[in-house]
Amino acid sequence: MATKNYDKEYLGFNGFIWFMGVVEDILDPLKTGRVKVRCLEWHSENKQEVPTDDLPWAQVMMPVTSSGMSGIGDTPTGIKQGSWVVGFFLDGKYGQRPMVMGTIPGIPMTKIDADNKNLLDKIGFNDPEGKYPSLIQQPDTNRLARNETGYVGHPFAKSDPKKDEPHPMIQIKNHLKANNITMALGGTWNEPNSQFAAVYPNNHVYETASGHIKEYDDTPNYERIHEYHKKGTFYEIANTGMKTTRIVANNYTIIAGSDFAYVKGSVNLTVDSSCKTYIKGNWDIQVDGNVNERIGGKYKRTVGGETHLSCSGDHKIDFNGDSYTRYDGDRHTHTGKDTYSRHDKGVDYSCPDDPPRTSDINCDDIDTAETT
Repeated sequence: MATKNYDKEYLGFNGFIWFMGVVEDILDPLKTGRVKVRCLEWHSENKQEVPTDDLPWAQVMMPVTSSGMSGIGDTPTGIKQGSWVVGFFLDGKYGQRPMVMGTIPGIPMTKIDADNKNLLDKIGFNDPEGKYPSLIQQPDTNRLARNETGYVGHPFAKSDPKKDEPHPMIQIKNHLKANNITMALGGTWNEPNSQFAAVYPNNHVYETASGHIKEYDDTPNYERIHEYHKKGTFYEIANTGMKTTRIVANNYTIIAGSDFAYVKGSVNLTVDSSCKTYIKGNWDIQVDGNVNERIGGKYKRTVGGETHLSCSGDHKIDFNGDSYTRYDGDRHTHTGKDTYSRHDKGVDYSCPDDPPRTSDINCDDIDTAETT
């Protein structure tokens, strides 16, 4: 069988032909991740001779960490228009069934801008929309992986538009950093600085076209995990294990079961607006130390059942204003030792005598005081 000649136009039987080229179309109507590639020495750069629409669809090879079926694993949609790729033809010399094996990063030196539509319509081996490469005359490797500056000031960060700045993500994080957050009963705290100090080639970066970012940084002494949304929401885990989370919009947490939290250190909660807590069951609070409350406005408490206050030590209440107490039922007071009462000024409306009496015998002066 090894000596028999096979005349089949199929990979492995009749030659193995490689290609390199530039992706010009990623909008696969079948949504299987296929792309259209203009291949060097196979297709003219003149789009009048070989329009992008006439290029064959190329399948994309996936790594073994992705199943390539049933939506399990990564989606084959990472390639962009303007990406350089390498692959081979399944049909050999006919070159109509290309298979892309991977992309080729480099240092793009020139590009045709999107506003030069006339030239983009004529010359191939470019992104037809003129968007990519977004950076020229520098490596395609993500700047967060290289840890280099070179960006202009980001408008959202309000930095100097002409200044040589770091990656826009770092600019935005620095601009939104929270400082001097007031704590209850005094004191402030600051959001920690980012621990970003990547050294090439240790930082493994994944960035999407819109600006979402993931980092797994193995830089010695600066190991981090970082996930960032383009609007500024992120979490970052520093080399010490410290985690910083910032959410720039609303946050919703739904827990279908029980929730358990254990904090060995202190907890500082500062709310710039209102805070509402609704507990439909019981609420048990145990404080082994002191409780200090400072209320700047009114304090109102409504209890539907009994109220029981047990105090093992002294009980002190200071009123700078008036004090009103009403009992619609009986009032029972037990004093185990002496009673001290002092009236500095004003009128004393209490009964001068306290004889046994029923509800038919009242102190008129008390009734008068309640109606004034």
